[in-house]
Amino acid sequence: MKHKDYKLLFMSVLNKKTWQIEFTRSTLITSSIILGLCFIISLSLLVLSIPIVREYLQINAINRKISTQKETIDNLSESLNDIGLMQSYIENIIGLESEDKLDNANIRFMVTSNLPSIKPNNGIISKEFDLESNHFGIDIVNEENSPILSTANGVVIYSDFSVNYGYSIIIDHENGYYSHYYHNEENFVKRNERIEKNTVIAQLGKYWNVIGASSTF
Repeated sequence: MKHKDYKLLFMSVLNKKTWQIEFTRSTLITSSIILGLCFIISLSLLVLSIPIVREYLQINAINRKISTQKETIDNLSESLNDIGLMQSYIENIIGLESEDKLDNANIRFMVTSNLPSIKPNNGIISKEFDLESNHFGIDIVNEENSPILSTANGVVIYSDFSVNYGYSIIIDHENGYYSHYYHNEENFVKRNERIEKNTVIAQLGKYWNVIGASSTF
């Protein structure tokens, strides 16, 4: 039996050239079978790879979540170190005994009125807050004896005079924040006195005043 020949004719639209491919019937059948098998194998591999791709995407998502959590933990660790440094600074200024140390475990609910939110004085800021130089507040320059206001509701835990800081006040705002005011000309509040936001607590000193708020929870 004679095999029939088949021809595929190709014609170029650009230069009107033509060329052709000749093949027999058996060649056409064999080629079709091979192409069909290749398609089936490729489709099977694609289906089998779906679980692997899904697992790969899940692992990537977990790795991203772990990276985010690690970054959060690193930031929290750094913040806790800064808070510990500021707490030691406050305790050193107040002169607390070992049994009177501020208790980190005493975590209280946030109260809006107890959150430092107003300027204690409208003077010019001569030095900003700077952890690197252990400057835990801001220096304010203004007219001598101008009023110093409490930045929020709270309880006065220190109000006294020291050689290094002059008349000083520290207020516990009972939500994990403390505000402190140094180099005052005169204090108007006493220790254990409960005061409200915007209360005049002292007068600005002759040279400068250091005012800051620190988180301790």
